Amino acid sequence: MASMAPGRCADCGADAYIQLAVETAMLCAHCYALRLGLSRVSGRKGGEREQQSGLSKRAN
Repeated sequence: MASMAPGRCADCGADAYIQLAVETAMLCAHCYALRLGLSRVSGRKGGEREQQSGLSKRAN
């Protein structure tokens, strides 16, 4: 099956969707985050309820 990505990552060769402004190269999200020095952020996964701290629960 052919890939529908607009380009290939300049760093790793994977599907790339991020166009760099100063270059004609493209990056995948993983390599873009590495270049920015971002680490994986732990957070909520989809479908999980937010914890409401400081609010009292109402009884029905």
